[in-house]
Amino acid sequence: MYLRQQWRDPRLAFGKFRTGIEKIRLGENSWNCLWIPDTFFRNEKEAEFHDVTVNNRLMNLKSDGELWYVVK
Repeated sequence: MYLRQQWRDPRLAFGKFRTGIEKIRLGENSWNCLWIPDTFFRNEKEAEFHDVTVNNRLMNLKSDGELWYVVK
């Protein structure tokens, strides 16, 4: 499964015109320090977690505070 989520948190905006940077790829485990929506499937009957050796996650932050979070 490939899940992409996007939301805006104005507290994280850093202003593209001040820094000249439009987008930042946040580092490993940055998702532990930020709020992430608690997504669930309402009509789920059974669930299993697949353990992997490396987290398949990506998090980008845009200058306006928009976060893009991807989980595989």
